[in-house]
Amino acid sequence: MIFELTMPLPPCMNEIINQARSSWQASAELKKYWTNLIGEFVRECEFCFDSTVWIEFHWYLKNFARDSDNVAAAAKFIMDGLVTGRAIRNDNLTVIQSPVVHYYHRSSGDDGVLLRLSQSPDFLLDNFIVSNQFSRHSLEKYNQKITHLISKQL
Repeated sequence: MIFELTMPLPPCMNEIINQARSSWQASAELKKYWTNLIGEFVRECEFCFDSTVWIEFHWYLKNFARDSDNVAAAAKFIMDGLVTGRAIRNDNLTVIQSPVVHYYHRSSGDDGVLLRLSQSPDFLLDNFIVSNQFSRHSLEKYNQKITHLISKQL
């Protein structure tokens, strides 16, 4: 089963750094506020993963001049909120499986994030194929090339 959560965009890296520069208390308050906000939201959604999880982030942004790594830093608040809301038992690498995929989309409305989670990685292929605009024919062609290259090495 795939769970999808849509929420406002938490603070990004530059905002986090600016808060930390003002004082460590302000930074801690920012972290606590967003972690608890997301945790409360997740708790209301009433879902729980008891083992490993694959995650896909869809960042919706009005301003594409932002750095992707700056935006992706907001994942910290989201992951911690998933733990606080008891949707996952931990956000370490024994629970959160690779790859953690990030997609960036233009938004005509407010900045936000769509989070997709599943206990199976299969759902990750759907958006990978769409985002890279591979056709079935192209995938088969590349699969044949890869198979051919591997067979030459054996």
